Amino acid sequence: MMLRPRPAGLRLLVVLGLLVPRPGLSQGVTGSVGIDANVIGQALTVTTLSNLNFGSVPKGVATTVQPTAAGAGAWQIQGSKNADVSITFVLPALLTNIQALPGSTMPVSFGATSARWNRATNNVASATAFDPIAGTSGRLGPTANPFLYIWIGGTVSPAATAKPGIYTGTIIVTIAYL
Repeated sequence: MMLRPRPAGLRLLVVLGLLVPRPGLSQGVTGSVGIDANVIGQALTVTTLSNLNFGSVPKGVATTVQPTAAGAGAWQIQGSKNADVSITFVLPALLTNIQALPGSTMPVSFGATSARWNRATNNVASATAFDPIAGTSGRLGPTANPFLYIWIGGTVSPAATAKPGIYTGTIIVTIAYL
């Protein structure tokens, strides 16, 4: 078997073919994103205006307090004007009787419209309803009134055999700038 030398032109063609960019190989591209920062002028403060109070509840009778009714829990939030905030809750499933033997509890529940929020004014009638289990977002009021108001209601369901006494629990609301 005899090997023949290849022509120099063919070698040059092969080398040039290796240097030509081919689709699918990294060519180096660039992109960019903008940068935004919202400087917050004031820390958030939360003031409890009223506790959620069901009053006297008969044994075996579910009792509901609407967020628009007397007895609803209420908070006032103050912060930076026109700032967007998230509103989340930690809600109890049971209230505990502080006067009876340990283990005396009563279920408490919250529905899809058990909470409301309003920007700038302490007026629950014109407030926006929301589900406290899911949380929501809201906006603080304008310059002269940088407030947000929140109300919450719920339902207690005492058993027919519930022990008499005062049942208590805690609702925790968390407000954070978005």
